[in-house]
Amino acid sequence: MVEKEPIVLIGGFGSHWSDYRNAARLLSNVTGRRVFIAGITRLSWLLAGVSDYSLLVDRVHAAVQHALRRTGARKVIMIGHSAGGIVGRAYLGDRKLKPYHHAHRGYERVSHLFMVGSPLRVPKNASQRGMRAAAWVDEVYPGAYYAPQVQYVNIRGRYVEGKPNGTLRERQAYYNYRFISQNGAQWGDGVVPLSLSELEGAKTVELDGIGHSPGWGRWFFEDAEVIRAWWQAAQTDEPHPSQATRHPTHSA
Repeated sequence: MVEKEPIVLIGGFGSHWSDYRNAARLLSNVTGRRVFIAGITRLSWLLAGVSDYSLLVDRVHAAVQHALRRTGARKVIMIGHSAGGIVGRAYLGDRKLKPYHHAHRGYERVSHLFMVGSPLRVPKNASQRGMRAAAWVDEVYPGAYYAPQVQYVNIRGRYVEGKPNGTLRERQAYYNYRFISQNGAQWGDGVVPLSLSELEGAKTVELDGIGHSPGWGRWFFEDAEVIRAWWQAAQTDEPHPSQATRHPTHSA
């Protein structure tokens, strides 16, 4: 018996796949789908930081193949948190990350790509700011590159405004935003500023009061209520796929 399209979850930068066990459980409960976590470790991210995303993309491919075998489905729904959204974009591609690397053409096996709290517009000087792989993905596969075959959904949070002389959290956000965008005085989820969380051709859902990760208030996978808010909002039809649709969430 063929099940619903399963979900393959890709963790964020510096994470271990086991960090997302609770997120996977909540996702499964909310969506009624089986959730598989890409087997990416902290060491995987460390190696990717000094080279490229080839190892990460291979781990994602292994997770996708496993999910398809276990469920009998033809495609998966991919959800990437933070830098995991960038890895998801790379996996969809048909170009090699290095001469001896295999391009997996993931767009043939993925129906939706959810990019949750992901930096999607990379500054031109990203190669000098520790985001070389992200810059490569953005250059080679601009915008919703494989749409409409793959539906791109951007989930972002409006949580804190960066201020150089504000509260501790506002100052932390300011330096995070400035690090990846050169402009710290703006709104974002505490790590990724709103100015970098746009992707041409993708549907954008903006959540009020939702932070980037644990430690930034309620985050994207905090509980069933938050997940349900962005999952259900992504299912609705909007008149303009590039325009952000704001959805308030209840305060904790």
